[in-house]
Amino acid sequence: MDAVIRYVIATLLAVAGGWIGYYFVPVVPFGVIGNELFMAALFGLFAGLFRFTGFFGNVVNAFLLSFPLWFVLPGSWYVVWVGGNVGYAVGNLFGQLAALSSELRVRSL
Repeated sequence: MDAVIRYVIATLLAVAGGWIGYYFVPVVPFGVIGNELFMAALFGLFAGLFRFTGFFGNVVNAFLLSFPLWFVLPGSWYVVWVGGNVGYAVGNLFGQLAALSSELRVRSL
């Protein structure tokens, strides 16, 4: 049950990051898709740093669930869904790598 809750939270954070990037960040520096990926990646980075959620569910969302949602979601929300999940997965991966590399483990031979 814990994995399902973490998956739902990761999906909500990805869509929230994509939505903020799509609707509220100025378009000039990166374009709409770049802003969306960047904002979702920031959400994923912090979630990965604190080991709050994983990224695998967002990879599944972006590459497996996106095809059926093409027929259901309106155009802008489809872009928010795909870009948010891809950005979140990449940011979360980097966050988890940073968290793992910052751990100090002393091993003796």
